[in-house]
Amino acid sequence: MPAAENTVSGSWAIERYEDVRCRLPDAEFPEQPVYAAGLDDLRDEFDAFVFDSFGVLNVGDQPIAGARACIDALRADSRQLAILTNAATVPLGRLVHKYSQLGFQFEAGEIISSREVLASGLRCFDSEMRWGVAAPLQSNIDELPGRCHRLDTDTAGFHYSDGFILLSSQDWTVELQAMLADALARQPCPVLVGNPDIVAPREGGLSLEPGAYAHQLADMLGVEPVFYGKPFGNAFAEVAARFEPAVDPHRIAMIGDSFHTDILGGAAAGWRTVLVTDHGLVKGLDVDALMQSTGIVPDFIIPSI
Repeated sequence: MPAAENTVSGSWAIERYEDVRCRLPDAEFPEQPVYAAGLDDLRDEFDAFVFDSFGVLNVGDQPIAGARACIDALRADSRQLAILTNAATVPLGRLVHKYSQLGFQFEAGEIISSREVLASGLRCFDSEMRWGVAAPLQSNIDELPGRCHRLDTDTAGFHYSDGFILLSSQDWTVELQAMLADALARQPCPVLVGNPDIVAPREGGLSLEPGAYAHQLADMLGVEPVFYGKPFGNAFAEVAARFEPAVDPHRIAMIGDSFHTDILGGAAAGWRTVLVTDHGLVKGLDVDALMQSTGIVPDFIIPSI
């Protein structure tokens, strides 16, 4: 795996997702996708639209051209909307502020992050468990359920943890990954993953995310990480529960830029899926070849929303 400080290519990411396909959900797909110019062409197909964030609404701190107008038009047409993101570094309140700064007016209840899904999962564990968390200082891990402490180069934090949480790859290094692997080799314990993404699109390329490090640990040590977020069912169930009135799964659109998180996860949930090709993970790649090699086929393909 590339060093933690490096960005990686989209083709590397696709290959890595295929390497770990045995740990991802199964799903059924259409034989062929339908190509459309944008979401406006698909408006009558759906009652609810669920958006990935990176590569669909924004790239880094910049909104994608036309995205705000698209959201406003769907809202004016009384469609139910949600964001489903694996961005787990920051609490929900800061996500609401972030999207507002980008010009998107989403309410807190319309934003579901893998961090929230993880928090729900943590409540199923003994409240006295001590969790070592991979996360930067600004991630407010004290707001998570349980007894959480941030992992750094002090080995003591690894030794007295009863379990580990890979919440964010920001500030995570090869050295810290090696320390975590050593701790798990000495004493196996639960490993929870608050962001299953292997990569995420940034302004300068694709960054390695917590999923990449979790799968590396699984390959090396045989540990079985528990993933919270796309493409896993816990995230999609949380979104569906937010819709009022309830929506027929076939009338929910999952719009994303990733074959193995957005499209695979949406299909596994029984939703229909829309792949965006111009801004995120598959930008510049041969989408037809990827559908053939992965067997993952979206219901619709659009260049941008």
